Amino acid sequence: MIFTANMRGVSEGLMDYHSLVVSGISEGIYSIQLNRAAEKNSITSALIEDLQHVLLWLDGLDSCKAIVLEGSAGYFCTGMNFQAFTEDGAEGEDHTAPAPEAFMRTMKLIGEISKVVIAKVDGQVMAGGIGLMAACDYVFASPRSSFALPEAIWGLIPAMVTPYLIRRTGYWQAYKMTLTTLPLSAEEALQHHLVDEVVSDLDGGILRLYKRISRVSPNTVKEIKSYFKKMWIINETMENAAVQEIDKLTSSTEVREAIQNYVQYKRFPWEKG
Repeated sequence: MIFTANMRGVSEGLMDYHSLVVSGISEGIYSIQLNRAAEKNSITSALIEDLQHVLLWLDGLDSCKAIVLEGSAGYFCTGMNFQAFTEDGAEGEDHTAPAPEAFMRTMKLIGEISKVVIAKVDGQVMAGGIGLMAACDYVFASPRSSFALPEAIWGLIPAMVTPYLIRRTGYWQAYKMTLTTLPLSAEEALQHHLVDEVVSDLDGGILRLYKRISRVSPNTVKEIKSYFKKMWIINETMENAAVQEIDKLTSSTEVREAIQNYVQYKRFPWEKG
């Protein structure tokens, strides 16, 4: 965080979030921190619901001009919570996986609101976390950060992530990350335009950028996002195709068994029991 937040007069309209920590940062910057560090900031339906709520709230807040989306404890976001595939996944804390439509809607929301959304990455980013990051308007990463799409190991495809990933890296790099599942270092991610800057002082980098983008009105930010969306290939047909692909794969017996074996026995799909 750049400054100590002063939330007086700001917290009205906010709710208590179990999976997020929302902080006001001076000069119109607000932080949304994923707060599931014990589960490596994996994605659940509760997290997605909370994230959508606070994004919409901040979009309507006049004092907000930029939003920092960040992780915690060395994890930005590691994608779908595998606990959702086990029989006891619904017990205790909410482990339910979000509906594919809800996750797609969240990435779309990041790309449409009138605030500049900055991803602050300090650690591991995987699977759906790549999608949340790639949907952001600007990405800062620390040198220790790493980026991977391991879905193919489990018989899955990062279908909903792909449109936003291609927008950032181009077709071939997105295809290679998906097919090989090989991780990228921070410098490799910078080279392939997956991130915009690699800096040790993340907060300093964000503040430097904010001094420039704060001169652009939220209405202009929204207009820029709307116009550039028309110039790109993400449309309703592509979104529906991505949702249908995920629905098909996550319903597969082979995929579900592979994930359950990993959660319960730490056994990878290629390892025989």
